Amino acid sequence: MEDKQWKEAEQTWSGYQKPPVFPQRTLASPTGARELVFGGAILLSAMLLCNFVIYGGFNLGFAIGILLTDLCSFGYLICSGRKLTFYTGSLLVLHLITAAGFARSDDSFVKFVMFCFLFVSGNLGLTLLAGKQRHDPAGFGTLGDVFYTAIVRSFGMTGPFAGLRGALQKSGTAAKKGGAVLAGVAIAIPLLLVMVFLLMRADAAFEGLMDMLPEFNLTELFVTLILGTAAACLLYSRGVGLNHSADTNPKTKQRKGINALTVNTVLIAVCAVYLVYLFSQLAYFAGGFAGILPNGYTMAEYARRGFFEMAWLCAINLGIVSLGVALVEKKTGAPLLTKLLCLFICVITVFFVAAASGKMFLYIGSYGLTRLRVLTQVIMLFLCIATVLVALWLFVPKLPYMKCIIIAALVIGAVVFWADVDTVVAQYNVNAYLSGSLEPVDMSHLSSLGSAAVPYIAELAENAEDTFVANQARDVLEYWWLAQPEDFRGWNYIRHIAESFLIKE
Repeated sequence: MEDKQWKEAEQTWSGYQKPPVFPQRTLASPTGARELVFGGAILLSAMLLCNFVIYGGFNLGFAIGILLTDLCSFGYLICSGRKLTFYTGSLLVLHLITAAGFARSDDSFVKFVMFCFLFVSGNLGLTLLAGKQRHDPAGFGTLGDVFYTAIVRSFGMTGPFAGLRGALQKSGTAAKKGGAVLAGVAIAIPLLLVMVFLLMRADAAFEGLMDMLPEFNLTELFVTLILGTAAACLLYSRGVGLNHSADTNPKTKQRKGINALTVNTVLIAVCAVYLVYLFSQLAYFAGGFAGILPNGYTMAEYARRGFFEMAWLCAINLGIVSLGVALVEKKTGAPLLTKLLCLFICVITVFFVAAASGKMFLYIGSYGLTRLRVLTQVIMLFLCIATVLVALWLFVPKLPYMKCIIIAALVIGAVVFWADVDTVVAQYNVNAYLSGSLEPVDMSHLSSLGSAAVPYIAELAENAEDTFVANQARDVLEYWWLAQPEDFRGWNYIRHIAESFLIKE
């Protein structure tokens, strides 16, 4: 009797211990001919990109390299059946236009800013093309998808490379042998480079033998292979990860929100402060719009007084409005009072932008352009456009305001990039001086603008009626030093034009 009970208990216990059966989870992304072609294309283009950037800077070579790598990524997703929408297509076109601008400009600071624009437009465009956005593309959260794609997708190599390994294991004998040979070559090349370098340092005879070979930079090849392969791994992982990862739906989690009385109280306080400020400064602002200089101010003091503080206030106002509408407790939409208060803040913001820009135009008319004055005006223009879009969004909730803001930023950036800020500054100042509307011309500032100013300094050397200014211009051109690129990788249009003028001089 005891044995029977023991066996029943044992069977029951073993039943509890039996683990549940779950379907096997595959981490590998599907790999076919399309992925193999994409992998080969992205490897070659990434090596070119790294080589061009390291040995040519962010000039023509970078423009070619980034165009190749991005066309590979976008082309891979499109060939995989992904459809371009109007918004995604606009991002792609503006991305390529901005990338091509690196072959024109010689302005390092603007190039850095435009590189950031490329980072945003490229990763956001790929994310939307693949349909793997985690946030609503029409909202502010869409910028989070940029960093998720650039970091998580790029460094999440397990699935894409497991798929490559699985495809190799399932392939035929010839493909396996070919893959083994390629792996051996990939390992042997950097190993041989190190060995040849050490042997050349160790033995003069071997070094002489190597010198008899056609001139070849082994260091450049080594650096290109290592960095290019690393970049290709990231780009391949990003593309395949976007294409084959599980579909994601934009987050639509409803937050409880903050009591409307709390939000409206804050907004009323802000609006009250702005009303008092406007009444106290009405005559001052009116003078800025009319171009009248208030008593007791120099032109520089008047233009600079509070300009950057106003720019910061405009940006803060946008944040206040966006957070106010997003955080307020609502059922069918933001309360009408909240919208009206936010609209008033938007109107005040546009007024601030107009007043600050009026002051800056007055300053430019007297002292000419500088790079800082141009860029601040561009920023104020963008803030004005963003404010108007947010104001419209308050009463048209379906307006994709963030899409419009991103497109506006990319369009403004591409126009500024291709116009070239230093060229615009030099051209305006020289033409204003020669026409008599600007006196005097700041030669030290012109010479600080880089190669973009060379054609206009040459124009001063030939056409300036003031012999002192003409002699200054000739001295600047005489002692101008312009680093020449060794090959096409470091070429850009602005530097090429400057070189032609220096040769004439």
